[in-house]
Amino acid sequence: ARKEEVEHAEEEGIIFKTLTNPVEVLGDENGWVRGMTCVEMELGEPDESGRRRPIVKQGSEFELEVDTMIMALGTSPNPLIRSTTPGLDANMHGCLITNGPDGLTSRPMVYAGGDAVTGAATVILAMGAGKEAAAAIDKAIREKYEQK
Repeated sequence: ARKEEVEHAEEEGIIFKTLTNPVEVLGDENGWVRGMTCVEMELGEPDESGRRRPIVKQGSEFELEVDTMIMALGTSPNPLIRSTTPGLDANMHGCLITNGPDGLTSRPMVYAGGDAVTGAATVILAMGAGKEAAAAIDKAIREKYEQK
């Protein structure tokens, strides 16, 4: 990320930590995500190319409690998303097609944003898409339960 992207992210409440790597997703008795076991990473010694690669920081395992997980799979849309979620429309580049800035896809109650929709873009644009989708998801769920 560019320096200004980091600054904007911090203004939005994002907390940056030492590199971490999820080891195991933890679920409750109903199969819902409740957290993940992670390890901190640190840069190892330079290899023959001079690049320092991340290695596990010994004794750094910790549990991170969460109630939601969002897939973040890189800078291009992962075809696994479309192949495991029938009914998602995509363009010729494999990017998911949404119904505007709220991120609603062609499948009811399935939202997408970031690189899965735009292709490679900035972290800030992905975060903005996430905020828009979160607001739309909250609204859709509230409306669904108000009808009952």
